Amino acid sequence: MKYGALAILLALAITPGIARAATADTTLQVRVEGTELDKKLLLEKLNDNGKSHHLKFAAADDGFDYRIVFETFQEETPNGSRRSSAHVTVFDKQGKTLFDFTRQSRITDSGATNAVAKEIIKRLHELQ
Repeated sequence: MKYGALAILLALAITPGIARAATADTTLQVRVEGTELDKKLLLEKLNDNGKSHHLKFAAADDGFDYRIVFETFQEETPNGSRRSSAHVTVFDKQGKTLFDFTRQSRITDSGATNAVAKEIIKRLHELQ
């Protein structure tokens, strides 16, 4: 009986360590091409949204996992107001285009960038 209880306590003590190891963050090296403001904002949004997927994104000029060409821009709506949009093309390290898309009609550049970051994470996750 004493050894059975000891085995259970040992198993309970080890389990959290296994769970932490299984959820360790993966850091992806990305080369983001765009204006300095767009690059900074996209990396921020990728890291904010990547947390729930245990992903971190680090800027890299060499030795990157993905190259991301990114831009935000303004469009005029039919009623004459301005809306923010963002376009992204993501390449693998060999230069092959993985995906390309635009998110339109957001109120701010930050909102358009956030929508793009969420979609990048979703698509990269699907590629894994």
